[in-house]
Amino acid sequence: MQKLFTIVVLLLFSIASKAQDSVAYWPKQIQLQDDYVLTIYAPEPENFTNNILDARAAFSMHDNNNLPVFGAMWFECRVQTDVKNNEVNFEDIRLVNASFPDATAETIQGLQKMIAESAPNWHFNSILKSFYKNLNVIGINNAYSENLKSNPPKIIYSKSPTALVSIDGDPILANINGSEMYQYIVNTPQFLIRSSSDKQYYLYGGNWWYTASDPLGTWKSIETPPAYISQLAKGAKELGSSDNNQNGDPDTAPKLIITKDPAELIQTNGEPEIALVYESLLHVTNSNDEILFDANSDYYYVLIAGRWYKTKNMERGTWAFVAPEELPDFFKEIPPTSSVSHIRMSIPGTPESISAALDNTIPQTAIVDRTKATMQLEFDGDPQFEAIEGTSLKYGVNTNGSVLQDSTSTYYAVDQAVWFVSDNPSGPWKVADVFPKEVKNIPPSCPVFNLKFVSVYDATSDIVYLGYTAGYTGAFLYHGVVYYGTGYKYKPWYGSRYIPRPTTYGNGAKKKPVNVTVSVSAGYGMGYPGMGYGYGMGYPGMGYGFGGYPGMYPYGGYEGGVYNSIDPNEASYSTLSYRSETVTFNNDNNKREKPIDPKNIYNNRKIGIIKTEDAQRDDPMKPIILEYNNESAPFHMYADQNGNLYRQDQDGTTYERKDADWQKTKVE
Repeated sequence: MQKLFTIVVLLLFSIASKAQDSVAYWPKQIQLQDDYVLTIYAPEPENFTNNILDARAAFSMHDNNNLPVFGAMWFECRVQTDVKNNEVNFEDIRLVNASFPDATAETIQGLQKMIAESAPNWHFNSILKSFYKNLNVIGINNAYSENLKSNPPKIIYSKSPTALVSIDGDPILANINGSEMYQYIVNTPQFLIRSSSDKQYYLYGGNWWYTASDPLGTWKSIETPPAYISQLAKGAKELGSSDNNQNGDPDTAPKLIITKDPAELIQTNGEPEIALVYESLLHVTNSNDEILFDANSDYYYVLIAGRWYKTKNMERGTWAFVAPEELPDFFKEIPPTSSVSHIRMSIPGTPESISAALDNTIPQTAIVDRTKATMQLEFDGDPQFEAIEGTSLKYGVNTNGSVLQDSTSTYYAVDQAVWFVSDNPSGPWKVADVFPKEVKNIPPSCPVFNLKFVSVYDATSDIVYLGYTAGYTGAFLYHGVVYYGTGYKYKPWYGSRYIPRPTTYGNGAKKKPVNVTVSVSAGYGMGYPGMGYGYGMGYPGMGYGFGGYPGMYPYGGYEGGVYNSIDPNEASYSTLSYRSETVTFNNDNNKREKPIDPKNIYNNRKIGIIKTEDAQRDDPMKPIILEYNNESAPFHMYADQNGNLYRQDQDGTTYERKDADWQKTKVE
């Protein structure tokens, strides 16, 4: 067992940095009774549990007749986050305490009452990432991800255009149109057909046709296949998505490698070409992959699915996993301006890795209407469940949904990051406001491991507050960096329908800044609509497949429409559909609407989500710059834990409030 790896990130920001982060949203101005105007500055979080925040904030009160009264308030509120738009909303605000260093004793009670009565009507917006950074101490605990696997997949190196195609285990054949004359391989997202007349397999990807006598053997390119197979391919292409070849067409058909085991392909455009990064560290420039070379040790390092592997010979060597904390120290010295600076997020201790860790812990929240949110769950035959190691729970194995059975035979399911509950595995389902505590003990060896990253925070008789973190979409914080995928090979289901499971390798899962562009003629994603399911595990929208739909849990689990089973009664974006051992090709199938928003799964649910941006807001959204009797309001003001007040002018000069006056000071 790998040891629990816990890091505590101390992010101690100066007043200046807080002012810079928050100036777009703070301070807020609120009209109170008796002509009083309340100006609230950016809050300082003190405790944040689930979606409940305890915070303090500096403020001033002014009635347009007298000099302002400055103070500090402590409040509790509910937090709603919008990760996609980088916004956080503070709601249901309750004043806990307020101090007024300048006010007379006889006026304090009235001022406190005025604020307390107004507070429940406040709705504040701010910048989400700034809010998280301003948490003084953020504990990042990796207990839930303790046993992720990092043993190397089959790593294939090529110096010429090559495409990797994965079959999920031994090939499974299904008949087309009820006849064995033509069959296709069920357990791959690719268009891969067998003809009984010549006993050959045919595959179409990008703009090329290939053939082989053994699907796991050697493939060669051909000009055209038999006419009927070409007809099937044409119909499949009309049903599927557009070509997603990443780098354009090479002059000749890429070499084809097919594997039934977890594998990754790394490529260079010819012999590796290297350039200096820092001291003895070099990087391979003619590749779309993250390949580094340490001249001191003669090791090549490659970053795959957030994990580091090394070898001394990329063509014939053995690859070994390198724990992030065991990377050479000079990896941290890779310049932020380097063309490979994006890999700093996979090097623990760098600002980029800390930022990625923060991103990984930020929940996307939602408010769900109990009466409107619904889900459906289908099984391939009678529901079947298997025990989850270390718990009393079981999970459904013959469904493309995510469903659990507890010891009382109550059923819990997650659909698009919303918990549901039912007395029957086939429903009807209603929104759940609790779920089994043992969910937090589901190990990563179980294919529904991602359910533990969906939380229920609170509920009323009408609504449920909930949210999910990036683990639900397959990105896990581990060893101080973000890993993509659990590393486990899960057993798929195959009965009358084929249901795949999430995978880690073979998808090019990575996260790069949008301003990083690598352009070489290597790394072909020969996109072609495949057999209708998304195949792979990675950050949403990252990586590619040789067709099919890329990415693990594209919007939160192998649930209806994401990891599509192939069924003629489903309006899916499958290219072929079958029941039992026969296939009926249907050009008139309606395609299912693909996920529209992988960054906020809740936006994909058309009914039942109460969107926070639709709520009424008493929030000016812009900073308020006031003047008090020709005296400018502070550019930024904050209160420390003891209620002492500090202000800062635009020139960076800092003052402390003492004896009813602002006195210049230095803040360490």
